[in-house]
Amino acid sequence: MTEAVAATIEDRGTLLIEAGTGTGKSLAYLTPMVTAGRRGVVATATIALQSQLIEHDIPQVAKGLRRPVSVALVKGRRNYLCRQRLAELERADRAEQLDLLGGRSKQSHLDAIIEWAESTTSGDREELHPSPTPDVWAAVSVGADECPGAARCPSGDSCFSERARNRAYEADVIVTNHHYYGLHLASEGALLPEHDVVVFDEAHQLVDTLGATCGTELGGHRFRTLARRLRSILTDDEVPTQLERMAVDFDDEIRARRGLTAEFTPELVAQLVNGRERSDRALSALRHAKPSKGSDAEARVERTTIAATRLIDDIDAVIEAEPSDVLWVDGTDANPVLRRTPLEVGDLLDTHLWPQAAVILTSATLADGLVEQLGLDPSTEVQRVGSPFDFDRQGVLYCAAHLPDPRSYDYRPAVQQEIAELARAAGGRTLALFTSYSAMREAAEALAKVLEGPVLVQGEGSRDVLVERLCREDGAVLCATMSFWQGVDIPGDALTLVTIDRLPFPRPDEPVSQARRERAGPAAFRHVDLPRAQTLLAQAAGRLIRRSTDRGVVAVLDPRLATNKSYRWDLINALPPLRRTKDRSEVLDFLAEIDADARRGD
Repeated sequence: MTEAVAATIEDRGTLLIEAGTGTGKSLAYLTPMVTAGRRGVVATATIALQSQLIEHDIPQVAKGLRRPVSVALVKGRRNYLCRQRLAELERADRAEQLDLLGGRSKQSHLDAIIEWAESTTSGDREELHPSPTPDVWAAVSVGADECPGAARCPSGDSCFSERARNRAYEADVIVTNHHYYGLHLASEGALLPEHDVVVFDEAHQLVDTLGATCGTELGGHRFRTLARRLRSILTDDEVPTQLERMAVDFDDEIRARRGLTAEFTPELVAQLVNGRERSDRALSALRHAKPSKGSDAEARVERTTIAATRLIDDIDAVIEAEPSDVLWVDGTDANPVLRRTPLEVGDLLDTHLWPQAAVILTSATLADGLVEQLGLDPSTEVQRVGSPFDFDRQGVLYCAAHLPDPRSYDYRPAVQQEIAELARAAGGRTLALFTSYSAMREAAEALAKVLEGPVLVQGEGSRDVLVERLCREDGAVLCATMSFWQGVDIPGDALTLVTIDRLPFPRPDEPVSQARRERAGPAAFRHVDLPRAQTLLAQAAGRLIRRSTDRGVVAVLDPRLATNKSYRWDLINALPPLRRTKDRSEVLDFLAEIDADARRGD
């Protein structure tokens, strides 16, 4: 893999390379990047991998090559404390503070942020424990859609976001996420310094992230936020009141289509036009505001003007949506969101990525359809490298072929019973993965009644805390959904069993997948549904064997993996080559053996 990456950097080409767990992917792309002396960007999908790169992998490469390597972590502006907004909030009267914070109960969060602001050198929200609530953080941060930039901000000289970006201009390796790099592409290269190499690790998520990043979202909350900001600037309440009414009407219009595609009905078009007109009135009112130069009021006018302009631009983007864009409604009943998601990102990449740098896309699982989705030449191959693990000795892939059909009424109780039996044999040490929140909650409740050890549930603590408890507490079982299917590293005896409740095919009514199916026609299942299931299933199975000493079982509790002749081998071949079985007794014996060895300390 290192040789392939080095050749790609030398040729300024593009490489798609699948490398399983344990290959040493990060060392394989960092070493030639540093050796070549080229500035590189590594974009990941998860915070966990960013931390691993900065704290372990890049220092290891620097030590091994005996050369200094400077590193910068860059995130979106909303991740950093805004000194100007904090100063304005501290100087605001009590009523305005409570309005911005979302109530009196949030005052303690603000006090903690004020104290932290005096000592932090990064301003990164990740440093705050416990994390502030979203409305409190929104009151002390700014997004790219409202920040005027350091040159036009009274606190620009001490801006944490600008400091992070400035460090990137001095760094050899810049670490960021897929979302931020997507914004960099959409801004035509305005966010990151020039670089010769970009690596997309966890690249199986890249297309979806780029689609979301380069899309648009509109909801009543955008109009409410603009109204609240205007009230702190204007003496006349008419424009803010109109925007608040607009927020209610817009939410009412899109709420009924939550989870579905949104067509350009006359009612929706009328709401979009109305929203644009009212936002334009807000912009006109802001132009007539005459705040004192250098005052807090001037800074608020500047930010609110940018926010109103961006809202108008986003409304225009929805109204002028391309035929290849999908309009759909997401969010909750309380806060529905209309999204515009482009299905094609190839043109963007053709213009702003492929000609600009050597590009390496890597992951433990890369579906063949990725080449087409990225708009690359169909002849482009996904290279695959092996793994150092002895999967046949270290682990077992168990399919519970005796369980009922997943569509039957008695399926979930049978799955819960199966997990309980397997977890008992494993002595806990179980990561139980589910394709839906309802299945997870039902299973967690059922397992808590029959298992002796603690049953941990996603949502009852941060991901790091739950993983730490799984490692520390005897007999623990952790129940989780999609966010734990990837980016979780639990090596050693702490995890010997991964269960997967059903094959992760996308929901038939999921709007973006549905639109892709319509475009694919008769080949939709092969081009849309199957690649997604392959990738997610392989990612979930990859949670188990993380080191050469790990042992355990991946249990797929969906009998279709054993019985469906049309696609079972497509899925099995995408998984690590574990020893396969349908024999429950064999699996129980293997888990019991591992548990006994762990208790003896073998």
